[in-house]
Amino acid sequence: MVRSRFCSRLLCLGGAAFCLGALPVQAQQQAASAAVQTGVAPDIRAAAQLLAQLHKTTRIREGQGPRVLTVFFDLNCPYCRQLYSALRPYVGKDGLQVDWVPVAILAPSSAAKAAAILQAKDRLQAFRATEEHGLDPNRPAPALPGAGQITAATGRILAANVGVLKQAGVYESVPLAVYRDRNGLAQLAMGAPRDQAALRAWLQSIGP
Repeated sequence: MVRSRFCSRLLCLGGAAFCLGALPVQAQQQAASAAVQTGVAPDIRAAAQLLAQLHKTTRIREGQGPRVLTVFFDLNCPYCRQLYSALRPYVGKDGLQVDWVPVAILAPSSAAKAAAILQAKDRLQAFRATEEHGLDPNRPAPALPGAGQITAATGRILAANVGVLKQAGVYESVPLAVYRDRNGLAQLAMGAPRDQAALRAWLQSIGP
């Protein structure tokens, strides 16, 4: 059995312990190996397509700078939360901007959770409060007005966000990050880096 650091919409075993992608076994092993070893998936074509379609998505922005990392995440994904936590010391430093794209692919409750953030008056504050509560259940759960209700406008946002992933053929797993490297090439990164050294190396590869 392959241990991975990303979550699939079709198969999630062991709660927060690990999730396995719903791919053929050989492809699943290769994807998991790439994610764990380097965090970078080799499909540059899908990465380029995602970058070209990001204008169709609704993002929650952290920091501001020329080095942009866009992360597709599901609020039911423990590795998305792990990546959020790992990025805390780096967001807004050295020109790193992180754009979070909420999607609902893992569980029926994913859409309602994403909607609560998208419909909040301050999306970034609601996003941070939700993730911090997930990291520390002893923290009070954020009180988000309209939680559990999905407006038609929010439904369209979530559909568009997922549609971009589907069009690029990378719909199955989160967290999924897309960016340009220092050579200007489009890159995908799947999952959470295995340690601080891998995280720093990955972030240093992100270009303007």
